[in-house]
Amino acid sequence: MIDDYARWADTDTEKSTVVELIGYEPYPGAIHGEPVGALQFRATMQPTPNEEPYVACFESQFDFWGVATEEPGEWSDDTAVAHDIACPPDAKRIPAPVDTRLVDVVPDGAEALVVEVLTNAPSAASADDIVAEIVKRMPQPTGEREVAFDPEATVVDGDGDIGFAMGDGDDCLLVKRDVDGVQVLQVPKILLQPGELGCAAGTALQPGDQLRSPH
Repeated sequence: MIDDYARWADTDTEKSTVVELIGYEPYPGAIHGEPVGALQFRATMQPTPNEEPYVACFESQFDFWGVATEEPGEWSDDTAVAHDIACPPDAKRIPAPVDTRLVDVVPDGAEALVVEVLTNAPSAASADDIVAEIVKRMPQPTGEREVAFDPEATVVDGDGDIGFAMGDGDDCLLVKRDVDGVQVLQVPKILLQPGELGCAAGTALQPGDQLRSPH
């Protein structure tokens, strides 16, 4: 997580001639609620054109919620947020760590593909058959580091209803096929979060009154 904070700090200060990111340090093994790492900064102030610049360095620790202070949320106290440190002799602006994590997405065109596959799926098609066909034909994401979510399907024994899902609580494609045909479902995000129904193939087969907002 400290890598994320370093990237955000780099973006926020990239055009600044006063504050520079000069270092970051992860805290391996930190548990939830504890600082996950620290960022080091150098500040350079030029009071007047004829005076020597004033240079100072400081460090801020970060936890899950942001800058970590002894008293949570004590962000209006500069000394609680930023701790003075000696400026390293070789201090200079550093690049932020490169983000190499894959980004799961529902690709453009996935909805139309799923509707087509479910519409044409034979009554004897299994969940594995449906997923294999969709994976084989899935449009490729175009964004940097983007990959398609893994799709999942379920087929109800006896009546042949099909439920399909791909995504997560923030970006979820839910489709079902039943006696009324193929339907793309619009489900409140609150019901798609972990601990709720979730973005799952079984969710697509829930009765309609279970897919309405609880508020």
